[in-house]
Amino acid sequence: MAWQYPTHSCGHSGERYQAYGKCDGRERQLAAIESHPCPDCRKSEADKAAKESGLPLLTGSPKQVAWASEIRERALRLIGGDRAAKLKPETSAKWWIDNRYNLGGN
Repeated sequence: MAWQYPTHSCGHSGERYQAYGKCDGRERQLAAIESHPCPDCRKSEADKAAKESGLPLLTGSPKQVAWASEIRERALRLIGGDRAAKLKPETSAKWWIDNRYNLGGN
C-alpha cells in the first residue's frame, strides 16, 4: 500500500490515490494513469469536439463529461437515424453513463 502522485500526459498533476498490491502492479497502474490526460483536459477536449460536431455541451464533473462524451460519440455513430436525432439533445453526462448499455450501440 502506497500513496501515488501521478503526473498526466498533459503535464498536470493528478489527484493522489492509494495504490494496493505488489510494487510492479502499483507501477503498472501508475503508468496507465500517467499515459492519459487529466480529467480537466479530457473535458476540454470533449467540449471542443462537441462544439465542432454541433452537439450540446454535457454537464457533470470533468470525469463524467470525459467518459460520457466517449459513450455519446460511439452511440450516436452506431445507432444513427431517428433514434440518434432524439438522443442528441441530452446534456446530462450522468444519463449517458447510466444508459450506456441500453443504447443499442455499445
